[in-house]
Amino acid sequence: MDAETTDPLIATSPPPEAGTRPPTPASAHAVPTLDPEDLRPARPAAPAVSAVTQASCGCSSAASPGGTEVEADPALGYVYVLGRVHAVFPDLSVQHEFFQAAGAGGRTDSSDAEAMYRVLSAPENRYIARQMCFVLSVQDVATYILKPADPTELDELVEALRPVRDHRDLAVVVGRLGPVVPPGACQGLSVPEVSVLKVWAFDRKELIGAIERPGEVSKKEFARGATETLDRMLQLSDNAGTLPTARAVNFLTVRSQEIYQTSHRKREAGYILSGVEAVPSRLSTRSQTVVTVVFSYTHRQTNVVEKCFARVGVTGPFPYLVTAFQSYCNR
Repeated sequence: MDAETTDPLIATSPPPEAGTRPPTPASAHAVPTLDPEDLRPARPAAPAVSAVTQASCGCSSAASPGGTEVEADPALGYVYVLGRVHAVFPDLSVQHEFFQAAGAGGRTDSSDAEAMYRVLSAPENRYIARQMCFVLSVQDVATYILKPADPTELDELVEALRPVRDHRDLAVVVGRLGPVVPPGACQGLSVPEVSVLKVWAFDRKELIGAIERPGEVSKKEFARGATETLDRMLQLSDNAGTLPTARAVNFLTVRSQEIYQTSHRKREAGYILSGVEAVPSRLSTRSQTVVTVVFSYTHRQTNVVEKCFARVGVTGPFPYLVTAFQSYCNR
């Protein structure tokens, strides 16, 4: 794997867009508050979507794998989605060519996943990799066919196939939503195509290991709690990454250390992460679309709810932090 692929995904604060000021740390606010107006939809045409509810996938004229009509972001058509990448053979000719390359020299592999990665990552077999169908599955449901926007993305798609020990590998796919693939193009799959701009593949240990631990907490203890938070976030943010609200939640899941640090402190105080809600912010303008993401923590014994929030810009294909993770105060 090249250096870019192995770099930890999670970052304290992704770089802001050109011409904008970096987000102000939460500690710089004497009384951090969230304007209640943020919780009112800024534009009726962009409905508020809770991350607890599964978002639709695909495009406006397509059907989802479950057979229901799907809704894409009508304004931008960008995708920022979390899932797993696997490769399938588009037809028998490619399948037989793959098997011939896999058996050359008497090589054997301990699993089909290892064979797939070994063959497709070999430079001499790049012609086979170019013919493969790369599929992104969200919660084990085939959601997109991935098409590299340029040759470097093909290498990243192949790298996303690498087997991991615990079989809980993840990938972040950023791209543009395209049309639904014809049923006969990829083993009968009729799902939208995504033109891939960037793929990050990683396993959970890499993600958790990149987070700065708060205080004197042990590495093992923090990793256990952070893994629980990640599992909860993936459960709550089960979506296809097309709506602005879904892309904001997915971005924070893999790029915000503060979620995991705050969740650890809340857990020590007896709270659990109980909900994530994303709504369009009234700070949105014609040139910038902003989403407010609110995290709810419920006390195990008293059922008291405390909230934190962050604002995320989702104007372009790569979301960015607008307001740092901070406490939510009613007023």
